[in-house]
Amino acid sequence: TLGHALAEYLDHLKAEGKSERSLYTYGMDAKQIIAFFGTDRKLASILTPHVGKFLKSDILLKLSNGKCRAELTVKKTVRVLRMFLVWSRDKGYITSLPLPKNLSVGRGATHENGE
Repeated sequence: TLGHALAEYLDHLKAEGKSERSLYTYGMDAKQIIAFFGTDRKLASILTPHVGKFLKSDILLKLSNGKCRAELTVKKTVRVLRMFLVWSRDKGYITSLPLPKNLSVGRGATHENGE
């Protein structure tokens, strides 16, 4: 499930030696991702249109008080989601990246489905 995979990903980042501050902010990003998709969501059921909806969602774009999140904060959360999905694919949890075509997969990663 998404909840288990995100917890494993955060443990992976800790094992890689990420700072406590980075782990905290990645954990906050993970909470946003879970708030949108749900902790029990099967990773393989998250498709490109679902990620596209997340990228336009108030959960990502707005604070709890209704104000807009800073653009850098939104970009960081999107980057964390992208890195998590690439990691999930590399672990064999998903077979392709459900990322919209206009979202870069990042350095060293490629869309496996030809996108």
